[in-house]
Amino acid sequence: MPITRLQHELLYTGLTSVFGEFDDRFFALIEPKLQWVEMSGGDVLFNQNDPGDAMYFVSSGRLQVFVDDSDGNPRRIGEVMRGGIVGEMSILANEPHWATVIALRDSVLIKLSKEVFELLIAAYPKVAMNLSKRIIERLKFAHLPQKSIKKRANICLLALHEHIDLEKIGHALGQVLQQKSTVYIASSKLANQLFQNDIAQTAKIDCEENWQLSNWLDEQELQHDFLILLADKPAHHEPYSEWTRRCLREADEIVLIADAQQSPQLTDAEKYHQPGRLVTDPMQTLVLVHPANTVTPRHTADWLHHRPLVKQHYHIRQGLSRDISRLARLLSGTAIGLVLAGGGAKGFAHLGVLKALQEFNIPVDFVGGTSVGGLLAASVSFDQPLDIMRQHLKKAAFFNPTKDYNWLPLISLIRGKRIDQMIQDTVRAFIGHSEANIEDMWLTLFTVSSNYTLAREEIHSRGPLVKYLKATTAIPGVFPPVIDGDNLLVDGGMFNNFPVDVMSRMPVGKVIGVDLSIDKLHKMTIDTIPSPTELLRDRLRPKKLRKYRLPSLLAIMLNATLLSSAARRNETKQHLDLYFNPDVTQFGLMQWASFDNVVDMGYEHAKRILLQMTEAEREAFRG
Repeated sequence: MPITRLQHELLYTGLTSVFGEFDDRFFALIEPKLQWVEMSGGDVLFNQNDPGDAMYFVSSGRLQVFVDDSDGNPRRIGEVMRGGIVGEMSILANEPHWATVIALRDSVLIKLSKEVFELLIAAYPKVAMNLSKRIIERLKFAHLPQKSIKKRANICLLALHEHIDLEKIGHALGQVLQQKSTVYIASSKLANQLFQNDIAQTAKIDCEENWQLSNWLDEQELQHDFLILLADKPAHHEPYSEWTRRCLREADEIVLIADAQQSPQLTDAEKYHQPGRLVTDPMQTLVLVHPANTVTPRHTADWLHHRPLVKQHYHIRQGLSRDISRLARLLSGTAIGLVLAGGGAKGFAHLGVLKALQEFNIPVDFVGGTSVGGLLAASVSFDQPLDIMRQHLKKAAFFNPTKDYNWLPLISLIRGKRIDQMIQDTVRAFIGHSEANIEDMWLTLFTVSSNYTLAREEIHSRGPLVKYLKATTAIPGVFPPVIDGDNLLVDGGMFNNFPVDVMSRMPVGKVIGVDLSIDKLHKMTIDTIPSPTELLRDRLRPKKLRKYRLPSLLAIMLNATLLSSAARRNETKQHLDLYFNPDVTQFGLMQWASFDNVVDMGYEHAKRILLQMTEAEREAFRG
């Protein structure tokens, strides 16, 4: 197969990086002895412990390197891009391959066998020394922690329904991404225009045309931050086209775009397509497109049930530019995550912080929280105007969910009927019903509860919204616990009142946190606890004349649930990129009537923090 100028340059660069500088005689000796290896995405080049009988230069494509852990499961340790080399350590040490190498996408490699390598060493002894130096340099830094660097992304957009205008969506995404990145949008139509008619449908066996397409896509990937691959429209009762198959093989992420009003069952094309890879499968994301006037999505669980390989799902509305902007952030790894801590009535400070963020044009794409922070996070996920949010939440606060005391407190001091009613009424006020699931929210949402049965933290990102809002706010001993299958759930604050660590595991670029804890010591001025009679008599005095400064029973119970979380607070804060900590200590945990003052205090604090930042620092939080 004839070698192209680009391949010649890559080969020369690769050989130089391994063997050092060499003359034309060396290159003339080695070039005829090279073998060309063509791989499809998902093909295994060699397995760990296979004989080390060759080294390979990557002419085009990308490889992934895996090693088996102690349990025999593959662990990804790196990638080899175009111009890179694999297998050189084994060939020099005369040992088996220490890792498994798999083609991440269609790749063309140049193979140098062990026999040819030995001939080269005999003719040019300096080659072995240069190669040894290269390996030693690599091993020097092998023990150091590797910084996670975002790779250039190949994103395949695949419409599940024929009437979806994929080109329009793709170009809208491209326009948003181009504001801060370089983007190339490839389609079968463009490929046919640039090369020859119908080259896009070239099958794998048509080598010359296949190489043209592979090199073209490889060039665009190297030259741009994002390569958006537009798959062909699905044909009724037919499998995917050759171009679509190529897009799937080339993708780092496959984005399934579906009409939310259609059946959630697998489409005919999806049934035809059986993933051939295991370890190197690209991430699958589902995007459900809704009519512009949709209040809230429904039945998302059915879509996800039929597509177990989907890792993330997002909802967008037709013609809504802010949804396209949000999708661009989500797909580019620049999404913004907001974490809201628990804190009873103090939690309404979150609303003030959100107001400040909006005034400074800082978006929110993922939102999560614990206890009242979970309730506020759910309110944010409905994606409604701030004045509507404030109206509904103020009504919830003045409903006073903690005043239905239990006359026979066998399980809880408060009956919990009012907080149940408040949660249902609030959800209904936002979306018109209270049957929504967490996965139906416009913004990706999670809440945290504590599993009393299994003594562990529970992260809720799917399932009935109202039920898990009750669970995250079910302060043990104060409100009744929530039954979930065989388990008993209580307030998430027992394990994680400020779940920043949970958000940091989400596909977000920045994490913003609103904490309501203040490092304030509650020192005692008395040696013993007074008798109940003395305490009652003291409570009847005017506040300024009271002798004992002791927390109430409810305050002790509420704060005791947070002790474990408080110990984790400094540890979790290290995951934050922007930290808000409004001082709302003057308000009680059940001081619901102070709603407006608490909101305003959160707003003033956040505004002050944001004004202290430079414009460049604020811009980093705009995706």
